[in-house]
Amino acid sequence: MSTRPTALPPAGAPDVLYLVDLSGYVFRAYHAISPLSSPSGEPTHATYGTVAMLTKLVDERKPAYLGVAMDSPGKTFRDELDPRYKAHRPPPPPDLGVQMSRCREIVEAYRIPIFIQEGLEADDLVAVAVARAKERGLRVVIASSDKDLMQLVDGEQVMLWDAMRDKVYGHPEVVAKFGVPPEQVRDLLALVGDTSDNVPGVPGVGLKTAAELLAQFGSLSAIYERIGEVKKPRIRESLQQNEADARLSQKLVTLDGGAPVSLDLETLRYGGADTGRLRELFTELGFSRFLKAVRAPEPTARAATYRVLTTREELEGFARSARAAGRLALDVLATSREPMSAHVCGVALACEPGQAVYVPLGHRYLGAPAQLSMSDIDAVMGPLLADPELPKVGHDVKFCEVILLRHRIGLVGVSFDTMLASYLLDPEGKNQLHELAERELGAKMQTLDEVAPKRRGQAQRALDEIELGEASSYGAAFADVALSLTDRLRPRLRAEKLEDLLVQIELPLSAVLAEMELTGVLVDPQALAQLGAQMTTELAALEQKAREIVGHDINLASPKQLEAVLFDELKLRSQRKTKTGRSTDADVLEALSEEHPFPGVVLEHRAIAKLKGTYVDALPRLVHPGTGRIHTRWGQAVAATGRLSSQDPNLQNIPIRTELGRMIRRAFVAPPGSVIVSADYSQIELRVLAHLSKDPVLVDAFRTGQDVHVRTAMEIFGVDQAGVTAEMRRRSKTINFGVIYGMGESALAKRLDISRAEAARFIDAYFARYRGVHEFMEGTMAEAKRSESVRTLLGRRRLLPDLRSSDRMRRAQAERIAQNTPIQGTAADLLKLAMVRVPRPVVPGARMVLTVHDELAFEVPAEAVDEAKAKVREAMESVFPLDVPLVVDVGHGPTWADAH
Repeated sequence: MSTRPTALPPAGAPDVLYLVDLSGYVFRAYHAISPLSSPSGEPTHATYGTVAMLTKLVDERKPAYLGVAMDSPGKTFRDELDPRYKAHRPPPPPDLGVQMSRCREIVEAYRIPIFIQEGLEADDLVAVAVARAKERGLRVVIASSDKDLMQLVDGEQVMLWDAMRDKVYGHPEVVAKFGVPPEQVRDLLALVGDTSDNVPGVPGVGLKTAAELLAQFGSLSAIYERIGEVKKPRIRESLQQNEADARLSQKLVTLDGGAPVSLDLETLRYGGADTGRLRELFTELGFSRFLKAVRAPEPTARAATYRVLTTREELEGFARSARAAGRLALDVLATSREPMSAHVCGVALACEPGQAVYVPLGHRYLGAPAQLSMSDIDAVMGPLLADPELPKVGHDVKFCEVILLRHRIGLVGVSFDTMLASYLLDPEGKNQLHELAERELGAKMQTLDEVAPKRRGQAQRALDEIELGEASSYGAAFADVALSLTDRLRPRLRAEKLEDLLVQIELPLSAVLAEMELTGVLVDPQALAQLGAQMTTELAALEQKAREIVGHDINLASPKQLEAVLFDELKLRSQRKTKTGRSTDADVLEALSEEHPFPGVVLEHRAIAKLKGTYVDALPRLVHPGTGRIHTRWGQAVAATGRLSSQDPNLQNIPIRTELGRMIRRAFVAPPGSVIVSADYSQIELRVLAHLSKDPVLVDAFRTGQDVHVRTAMEIFGVDQAGVTAEMRRRSKTINFGVIYGMGESALAKRLDISRAEAARFIDAYFARYRGVHEFMEGTMAEAKRSESVRTLLGRRRLLPDLRSSDRMRRAQAERIAQNTPIQGTAADLLKLAMVRVPRPVVPGARMVLTVHDELAFEVPAEAVDEAKAKVREAMESVFPLDVPLVVDVGHGPTWADAH
């Protein structure tokens, strides 16, 4: 280990995440700086010190990723572990609480994401973010001086920066400070204790003694395992007498990097401050030094003229201009992005770049002028919106279409969607309109926060509460920017050979999905209630079973309690350690379940509890009060693979093959007089692989209708069809699908519970018999490394810059993506194409209501079931010519489950 001083990464480094322990900084600044106050008398010394730190961090370090962690009010899991924890701390002074709130306002003005979660301290949230960042190959700088956080320091990947003293702590600095490396800091703190937090520790053991003990034994556990070897009798006796407190202290100081926290690292990409809001705050606080440093937003080079239209005559004049211009950009502005429930505020329209209008429809505030209605939009703009010869463009047109359909206004002739175009150009890039405007046009769009600034102590005004004069430029820009982006992105799509994908699949699919969102799907609340009651009973039974196994009460949802029971009480072997303890994740529990019944109980409890919370309890709340149906929102520009996603609810995660999953699907029902028809592609990814690889053995298996897993078993194990056992077929099935996902010998060995050597032999045997597959994989990887991208059969592209990364983990992940994207992405494209090609309606009265993975589901009049099934199968199986037949399994029944 190098002993050279640790240095911060270069400013602006693209792979560095800065994490700020805000609560710690505010508290430290409160005690370090002499009292100050604003012109109005508000205390500001802690706020001033915190702003100084944030300014230094943002201006000097220029972070690519930045996040702030804060303590939550109320008790944490540590209070449950030990009621004495922080019990003697006096309540915070009133002026500290005021400044803590003000600092949060300032962080929000800096647009730094804040993560805060009930039951966890800021340090734990930092630990979670560190763990997630390391998984992504990011380096981390923790902005704090908290000694507890030094246990997270990890070589040159994670360091701690005391910004106030400009002191950086890496491995050598932690050793110099404590006499132990970072991985032993937790145990050192457990031995020493902390009087300020009421962490008991071991009396008589100070930093020096603790460091000596850890140098000799390595860990707290090892000290107690070899307690007789402690040389000093006084220390040995204190350790023995206070073992319970020492072990409790270890739990109290351990930072829980594996805590169940919803944290998406992409949300931590730092895009800059809201300078207008900062100027407002710094003026109010009297921070003249910082006020000078906050530059005004750079004026956009974009010259635009926006107008508000409030009369029908004005709208008719614009309609004539749009007809003459030969194109129309539009956006519907509403109070939320939930099109089935949002209140429409207005419509933005444009037909020439740099010019746009805003038509207010639903602004509701005292003194609001008369406005047009959706009926006026239908009467004046309806003929243009319904004209297939007049091209329409927009950003996330599906959202607009659903709202228009709600008001019985049709939209046809959509020729471009800037969100979908941006997604096709870079499926993992940011594709929000304001981000595209800044990146592609150098224009900064107004945000709702700028149009309706948050006032202290008041809720932010919604768009429909904003005066028309303020709302006009904000609203009109949506159509204007979409029109300009269309002109900029269309040539790039054409140059990258992606335009056909947009025109032939994504745009028609957007219209299909809009109809599906409007239609929704019917659920049976009574079936869900019965299932919920059954699950509650099953969860209670599992909890009782767990109590009987371990001999005491246990919270099965608590990782800390599980860890203690599994490894301390039951003495099971820890499979994997995290920075804060021993892992209790699903993979670990699966492995341990072979040794003891308790882990199996926990797994079963987790599975039921997750499904109950995510679906059984949540679905009734999602039923639309007006339609009585659930209207999930389909996402086209989310998954980098090209797959569709869904939100509220996420239908993609309902298990297909488990009984609980089938019971949840049974709650999705057909209305009276109809049935559910389900059509599911059979082994579509393996069929795609056969087509792409041209492997003669694989192609022959599908052409002759063989069970492909049996055929693979015959090839690998060298037996005839009669000699293939169920176990041989199971292993062959795992290998077949493992090839698609780039599974290596280690993963295959784990999946099949065999040695790595045996797994390697299976893979070698597979590629020896399926040489075409091997050559296809090799060729795909070579081309991917050359172009740093891969494509599907229909031309969808995924960028893979990490193929050249020096980080081994990131490079390996990119290689797996390179192997599976042509297969997975092609399967996704074929399903999308099928959704477009299936007649609408497939029979009179039928409606497509769901799509999950490789499946489409329809509501069909009962008397037309056979005709509908035949037409759906024909459309799906003939959607694209492959070297092997596409096969679709079609079923029907009163519920989604029965249709399988």
